[in-house]
Amino acid sequence: MRKRKAVLPGGEALAVERRLTYRFSILSSLVIRCVAAMYGPKYRLLPSGWKAMASIGRFGPVSAKEVCAHTTVPPDKITRAVDRMVELGFVVRRKDAADRRRIALSLSAAGERAYRDIERVTRRVEIALLDVLSTRERETFNAILDKLELRARGLLLLEKNAWRRLAKPRSPRRRRAVTAGSD
Repeated sequence: MRKRKAVLPGGEALAVERRLTYRFSILSSLVIRCVAAMYGPKYRLLPSGWKAMASIGRFGPVSAKEVCAHTTVPPDKITRAVDRMVELGFVVRRKDAADRRRIALSLSAAGERAYRDIERVTRRVEIALLDVLSTRERETFNAILDKLELRARGLLLLEKNAWRRLAKPRSPRRRRAVTAGSD
């Protein structure tokens, strides 16, 4: 007797090379590599350093914990990146006047210059990337990304029992509806 192969949710439409997370990761890596090739040698920063710098430049003064919240970089890499930027003279650490337990990170004058330069390059790369989309496609794309981000945040909040229900195989009827693109 021949064994039936288990049908995975989403079927072939969600094979690894079509998965949202895989494709976003590839796209993100390509953009980061492109920008890093332009700024890496000049500022001696790894992508984790630039991400931390972008967070400090945009939201600073901030704590290292807040930098982590604004990026996808793990705390240990943020710590190393901040240490490196302090060493290079791009970031200043100060005790927060309101909460003396908190260390606030801000950009130095050299850090501000580097941040503006890196931000300019990053924006040019992003504009070049998005130029292949029409205005309507960009609007649709941004609306889709907003919707997916909101859903992903909601999934993070699910209780363990809800995750168990989500992980259970769906009935064949529901599976067909999902793969057919029904809402």
